[in-house]
Amino acid sequence: MSKKKNKIKDIDSYKVANRSVVAAVLFLGGISLFEALKVGGAPQIPVVLCMVVAIAIMLPFLKSTTSPAVLAFFTPIGLFIYYTQLTVLGGWNTPFYLLVCLCFCGISCLYSSFRMTLWSVVVLNIVIGMQIYRGVPIMGNGVPLFNVLISWVVTLFGMVIFLLLSRFGNVTLVRALEDRDSFRTLLATTTSYITMVDKSNKVTYASKPLAHLAQIDRPELAQGRSFIDLFPGRELKFLAYQLLSQKDSYEDSWEFTLHGEKRYFKVTSIGLAGTSGSTLISLHDLTHLAERDEIALMKDSLEIGLLFIDREYLIQANYSRYLEELMSGTELAGKNLIELLSASHTAKELDAIRDYFEMIFERSLDQSMLDDINPLDECHYVSIETGNRKIFHFKFTSIERARGEVFVLVTIYDITARIELKKRLAEEENKRQEEMRSIFELIQVEHGVFGDFLDDAEYEFGRIKETLKNDTLSAHEVLVNVYQSVHAIKSNAVILGLNTFGNKVHNLESKIKKLREMGDDVPFDSMLELAMELERLAQEKDNFRTTLDKIQSFKTDRDDGHTQGEHILVDSLTKTVNKVAEDMEKKIKFTVEGIEPEAIDKGPRRVMKEVLVQLIRNSAVHGIEMPAERVAAGKNETGNVRLLIKMEDGKILVRLGDDGGGINYKKIAQKALQQKMIKKEDAVNKGALLKAMFAPGFSTAETEGMHAGRGVGLNLVQERVREAKGTIKVQSEAGKGTVFSFYFPAGQ
Repeated sequence: MSKKKNKIKDIDSYKVANRSVVAAVLFLGGISLFEALKVGGAPQIPVVLCMVVAIAIMLPFLKSTTSPAVLAFFTPIGLFIYYTQLTVLGGWNTPFYLLVCLCFCGISCLYSSFRMTLWSVVVLNIVIGMQIYRGVPIMGNGVPLFNVLISWVVTLFGMVIFLLLSRFGNVTLVRALEDRDSFRTLLATTTSYITMVDKSNKVTYASKPLAHLAQIDRPELAQGRSFIDLFPGRELKFLAYQLLSQKDSYEDSWEFTLHGEKRYFKVTSIGLAGTSGSTLISLHDLTHLAERDEIALMKDSLEIGLLFIDREYLIQANYSRYLEELMSGTELAGKNLIELLSASHTAKELDAIRDYFEMIFERSLDQSMLDDINPLDECHYVSIETGNRKIFHFKFTSIERARGEVFVLVTIYDITARIELKKRLAEEENKRQEEMRSIFELIQVEHGVFGDFLDDAEYEFGRIKETLKNDTLSAHEVLVNVYQSVHAIKSNAVILGLNTFGNKVHNLESKIKKLREMGDDVPFDSMLELAMELERLAQEKDNFRTTLDKIQSFKTDRDDGHTQGEHILVDSLTKTVNKVAEDMEKKIKFTVEGIEPEAIDKGPRRVMKEVLVQLIRNSAVHGIEMPAERVAAGKNETGNVRLLIKMEDGKILVRLGDDGGGINYKKIAQKALQQKMIKKEDAVNKGALLKAMFAPGFSTAETEGMHAGRGVGLNLVQERVREAKGTIKVQSEAGKGTVFSFYFPAGQ
């Protein structure tokens, strides 16, 4: 508000009007007081009081009011009321009442608000008319009514003249201010070198580019300086001196060197009409046009693509000779550049390229920003004529020619070899980093545990080979079996901390899942690619043993008993629990209630380990609750997973239990119904729900991850137990946990 107030008070007419109001109050009050004293016995004290009240009201009003429109209406009304009161106190003995009212209209006009002045005139004349109608002697006592009316008409005519003059003055002033502001805006935003000098060759205005040429930070700082001082160097100062010698009508071309760069300017100046003696000087930079001629000489000898396109994206005739070889096309003049790129980009990408070209043509962003968002910075080009593939880097620069036509200079570099080399170097670096990570991960694994992992992995890869060779299986059956083996390999790799290898197997598992979703309509090429990836993983597995042997050669031999089957199994399962608990942010304790060596020796060791790994992962992910949830349920925040392996009635009993939340049959029913695995009436049938739970592809997890979500874990358990001729028993109680019991025949 204060800024606006100050701006208004800076207007000269505003100051004059305010001073006129105060002067009128004092003058009219003084005249009235003088008349009262001259007459004698008249009310001098009321006149003084009236003047004091008027001053007390008008001064704060003038000081606090910031709107000229408000002042234009209320000041004449206030003065009118004040003068009318003085006249009443003086007994209406003045013949100048209407003349003074005319002066009030003139004061209102000084505020330059035509509309509010008009309203004040209307109000004043309505009140005057009412006074005449009531017989008030506004022209003095005894003056005929006809004379009063004539004086009123003359006064009204004078007010109209004041209004017309105010209207004309306002329009002229506004136009002058708009012209001044427009010129200043032009100087502030133009990219041209423009200045105005007065008759003494001092700078009145200067555009930003010209100020920067003179190494002046802000254009307003150039005002008052000599025009010649704006130019650095003797060469430019001499050219400026020549211009000033004929500045009223000057036109010439300047060629000079500035900061080691050759520059070309087209310079014109013209004297402005009027008495100010000002001259407008314009310097148009033509350097880029001169450079265009030099580019034309070089373009045919450079092995880069140079071309111009217009607003229709049409290639102009003067493109470089190498362009046709580069783009594998002929007769490119007149062809649409966007269409030439159509085989290399999607429709959406082509729309983005068009939008980018529009920004270049419109020059809506500076060049550095345009370079940053260049959609063709690395273009994988495919020729629509030959199908040849290359990688290009495009650069774009807008060029303005005569008559304001804008073209875009397109420069194309073939970066195919550079990108391919960069890609190979990145692949080699990634491979080296991957090998280093693998070696580091192998160092962390105990030798006996890792040997157990390799044995299991070789067994699973053997199963995969047999499955792929089996011509009697459908594509879907092959993928299910391969999926199970790959999942088992991944699970064992992850629990040992072999994340590099585990991630590769995880990615392969994702590909197999997509192929499974095709049913039996899996393309032969996809199956062949899958077999090749499996072979690469098998080779990497074989390299593990060689690497491990090298690592072991640097280690001290030791035999602390942990290489025995029982300890290897416990160590693997403990790692499984700790790994999943850490990833799931849970607290889980693995407890071995008992393991009989006879059960380990007579049982299917590999199957037992594989089954237990899957079930422990399942308990950690789905069974054991989060610490806060367990505490809220009155449990210890650390969940417990218990294992027992023993001989029972000539069979091997493997029992794994947890104290988690139990099997969520309701959630299983919802998922099974969604996947149409059960009928609606089986939603409360625990037997049907358990059967669905062990089905391939079934999972209650909302998202897929390294540990859950793909529906292969329990199905793998069922298949492995069945192969070992074992049986499964499941017991679960909501809120208390789940127990899986397996019975295997001894000697398997």
